[in-house]
Amino acid sequence: MRAERVRRGLSIEEVAKSVGMHPNTLNRWEHGEADPLAINLVNLAQLYGCTPEYLLGMTDKRDGRPEPSQSRCY
Repeated sequence: MRAERVRRGLSIEEVAKSVGMHPNTLNRWEHGEADPLAINLVNLAQLYGCTPEYLLGMTDKRDGRPEPSQSRCY
């Protein structure tokens, strides 16, 4: 999560205020000391322009779109 914040040029305070949380909470998430609530994870993903799965490290794709070879045509 820190990498996305830094990539966007935002401070912990700016992100925390935007998402509606305390900066210490965000700092703990970034250091792996706590996990975000689902709603906060969604809000962070929207702010950073990526998917919650990307923030959680479940995928390497920021936008969540499947690769062309994974697309299905019916």
